[in-house]
Amino acid sequence: MQKKWRPNPTWALISKLVYGDQRKYYLYNFIDLLIVDEAGQVSPEIAAGAFSLARKSVVVGDIYQIEPVWGVNRALAQSCGAIQRPDEFERLERTGLNCSSSSVMKVAAKCCKYEKFGEKGMLLREHRRCYDEIIQYCNELVYRGNLLPLRGKGSEDSNLPIKHWPQMGYRQIDTEHSTRKGNSRINPREAEQIAAWLKSHVKLIVDAYPKEAKENLVGVITPFKAQVACIREKLKEHLPNDQSKTSVGTVHTFQGAERRIIILSTVYGKQDGCYFIDLNKSLMNVAVSRAKDHFFVFGDIHCLKDTTSSASGLLKKHLIGNEI
Repeated sequence: MQKKWRPNPTWALISKLVYGDQRKYYLYNFIDLLIVDEAGQVSPEIAAGAFSLARKSVVVGDIYQIEPVWGVNRALAQSCGAIQRPDEFERLERTGLNCSSSSVMKVAAKCCKYEKFGEKGMLLREHRRCYDEIIQYCNELVYRGNLLPLRGKGSEDSNLPIKHWPQMGYRQIDTEHSTRKGNSRINPREAEQIAAWLKSHVKLIVDAYPKEAKENLVGVITPFKAQVACIREKLKEHLPNDQSKTSVGTVHTFQGAERRIIILSTVYGKQDGCYFIDLNKSLMNVAVSRAKDHFFVFGDIHCLKDTTSSASGLLKKHLIGNEI
């Protein structure tokens, strides 16, 4: 004889609360503590509803990671009544309350009463992923020297698998101009040299890290999607059996990831400048800090600026003298 099915009383209560008469039941203050991790990657309007249900919250993240990308502009903000005049949009940007270039982390920092090092919120200072020579670039770029590098210097580490490579280095590839492809850019010569270099060094890299999965060894980052496709094609030609083991993508696709070796394909020629690299310091902060052991730039070093106040100029300062 089959037992008659009876609904679980707990789920029945939840169903009544959530799906019942919503004029009587609300979940405001239902959550005692809301914890938001990787809050720098969450747009404010997505998380706002969850905060309305919580009594307290702990928000963890990094305001110097790449924020969510949304196409919200002044005209839309004004048409929806969020601002009355176009010039008020700048105030939203300063406060971090806009959706197009902000994050839950930025909004939470504005609301936090705790302040240290001239910024709102508590800074988790200890950094252990990258060698000191690598994270020092990020420390100077966005963190005002407040990070505490704790892994040590690669140049002093007797256990470093590939000792003759610098932690920050570059390969000069003379290029006058990159090539436009739609709204993107490509540099086939740069892609060719990256693939050729990896082909000649793949055995060295794999043998140096025998206990590490091949997928975790090398990542190639570039500002442009068209260059991503170009590099992948070259890798298929040079490394037909191993090309899938090398991650290739834009900076956004690598956020949250890490590799032993990161290669940056700048794409720009010496006459192009480097607008995209200097557009947002968070881009280079994320790109460089993905590298645990080595960060290499493949491209024309002369496309980078000479002023260390810019992301590209500071990068140039850390690369000079370390040609590979």
